[in-house]
Amino acid sequence: MEKIIKRTFFKFYGPTLVSSLALAVVSMTDLIVAGQLLGSSAFTAISLALPVTIFVQIIAAIFGSGAGIVLSNLLGQGERERCNTVFTTAFLSAAITGVIAGVLGLLFLNPLILLLGGQPGESMHDAQQYIGILLLGMPFLILAPVQLTFLRNDSNPRYSMFCVLAGGIWNLIANIFLVLLFDLGIAGIAIGTVTSQMLSCVLSGLKLCRKESSFHLTKKRCWSLSALMEMARPGLPAAMIFFFQVVLTVVINHTLAVTGGDSAVGVYAVVKYLITFLYAFYDGVTGAIQPMLGVYRGGGEIDNLRRTVSVSFKMMILMSVIITLVLELGAPLICIIFGVEDSMLNIIMTAIRIQALFCITAGILAFLGAFYRCTGHAGVAMVIAVCNNLIFPVSIILLLANFTPLGSNSVYWGLVLTDYATLLVLFCALRILRRQGESPILLIPTQDNQANGSVYQVLIQDKYEDIPRISEEIDNFCEEHGIPIKKRYYISLCIEELVVNIIRLGFRKEQDNYIDIRVSVLTGQQVALRIRDDAVEFDPTQSQEASLDDLMDGSYQEDHNELGLLLVKKVASSYSYKRTVGFNDFMVVL
Repeated sequence: MEKIIKRTFFKFYGPTLVSSLALAVVSMTDLIVAGQLLGSSAFTAISLALPVTIFVQIIAAIFGSGAGIVLSNLLGQGERERCNTVFTTAFLSAAITGVIAGVLGLLFLNPLILLLGGQPGESMHDAQQYIGILLLGMPFLILAPVQLTFLRNDSNPRYSMFCVLAGGIWNLIANIFLVLLFDLGIAGIAIGTVTSQMLSCVLSGLKLCRKESSFHLTKKRCWSLSALMEMARPGLPAAMIFFFQVVLTVVINHTLAVTGGDSAVGVYAVVKYLITFLYAFYDGVTGAIQPMLGVYRGGGEIDNLRRTVSVSFKMMILMSVIITLVLELGAPLICIIFGVEDSMLNIIMTAIRIQALFCITAGILAFLGAFYRCTGHAGVAMVIAVCNNLIFPVSIILLLANFTPLGSNSVYWGLVLTDYATLLVLFCALRILRRQGESPILLIPTQDNQANGSVYQVLIQDKYEDIPRISEEIDNFCEEHGIPIKKRYYISLCIEELVVNIIRLGFRKEQDNYIDIRVSVLTGQQVALRIRDDAVEFDPTQSQEASLDDLMDGSYQEDHNELGLLLVKKVASSYSYKRTVGFNDFMVVL
C-alpha cells in the first residue's frame, strides 16, 4: 500500500509543484519586468500592491482551499449531491466577492493606497495605475486559483498545471509587449496579470463543466449557508494567514520606511516575492496531500493518512534543505535576476541570507498547518496562523526595530525568530489538546478503524490467480461473522466479476497495478464491499442496460463483461461509484 500512496502523492505533487511555481513566477514577473524596464518608482508601487494580492489569496483560501477540503471529504464519503451544493456555493461566493471588492476598491482607491503606505509622488501615480487595473480584474484574480483547486480535487492535477502554465506564459509575453512595444508602463504589467488570470479561468472552466466531473454547478440549492460555514472551518486558518500577512506587510512597510526609507521598502519587495516563490515549493507538497488527506479522512482510512504524511513530510524536509542552500549560495545571482541596483546589492544579499535561516522551520509549519486543516483540527491550524503571522512577527519586529541597532535587518531577523517561537508554542498546545488514543503530534487515532475486527482488507496485484484465494479468505471472514451462506456466495460473485473486469480493461501493463479490496460487516448482517483500483476511469454503474436474455444469447456485445455487472446489480441492495484522487472506488452493499 505504501507504494500506491507514494505513486499517488507524486502523481499530484509534480503537477501541483509546477502549478505553484508558475503562479509564483506570475507574481514575480511583474516585479522583475518593473525592475529591469521601469525603475524604482514602479518597483515601490508593486510593493505597495502586495496587500491587494494577499487579499485575493484570502478569498481564494476560503472558497478554494476550504471548499476543496470539504469536497475531498465528501467524495471519500460518496456524497455526490452535497458536493454539487458545496461547489456551486463556493463558485458563486467567490465571483460575487470579487465584484464587490473590485467596485469598493476603485471607489476608495487613493485612501487605500495611502493606507498601504503610499506617499505622494511618482510611486503614488504608478500605484494608482497598477492597483486600479488589478481591482478591475478582481473577479478573475479570485476565481482563477479557486477553479484550479477544484480541478485538483477532481483528480485533474495535470490539466490544472496546464492552465497555470498557459496563464503564466501569456503574462510574461503580454508584460514585455505592452511595456516595450506599446509603452504602457506599469499599466501594461497590470493588464498582463489580469488577462493571464482571465485565460486561466476560461481554460479551467471548460474542464470543470464536463459531464464526467465529480461535481457540477447545480440550480437545486445553488447557495447554502451551511455549505459556506462548512468550507469556512478549514478555509479560515489559511485565509487568516493571508489576512495577517496584510497587517504584517503594512507594519513592515512602515517600519522599513522609518529605518531605511523608500529603498528599504523596495528591498523588502524583492525579499517578499522571493519568499512567495519559495513557498511555492511548500505549496506543491501541501496542495498534493490535500485531496489525499481529505479522501482518506472521509473514508476513515487512518493508516493511509499516516502513509501519506510519511511520504510527503520527507519531501518537505528535502525541499527545505535544498532551498536553504540555494539562498545562501545563490544570493548574488538572485539580485541579478531582479535587476537590483548596485546601491542596494549588499542590503538585499544580507536580507536573503538571513531569510535562508528559517526555510526548514517554515516548511515544517506549512506542512503541519495544512495537515491540521485537512484532518479536522482547524483550531490547531489557527494557533499556527495567529502566532506565526501576527502575534510573534509584529511584536518581535517592533522590539528589534526600536531596541536594537539592527535597523532594517530587524524585519528579517524578526521573521526568523518568529518560526522558532511558533514551534515552541505549538508543541506546548499539542500537549494540552491531545486526546487519549491520539498520536502526539498529528492528533489522529493510533489505530485504524478496521482494527476492530469487523473489516477485512487485502491488496492484490492485477493477477487472475489471486482471485480464488481472496474469495476463500473473504468467505471465511464472513462465516466468522455469521453471514448466511447465500449472501457469502453473492459476495464471492461480486468480487470475481468486478475484479475480472478491472484486470481485463483497466490496467496498463507497463507498471505494477493494485486492487484494494475491503469488506465491512454492517448492522443487520449487511456487508459492504469496496473495491478500489488505480486503473483507467471506469464507472460500472453507468454501463448500458441490457436484458438478461440478450446477454445470455450473446446478441449484446460490449467490451466488458456486461452479464457479470448485471448480476452484481441484481444481487446488491445498493451500489455506487466515485473517482477520487486518481482511483476508481466501487461500493456494493449486500
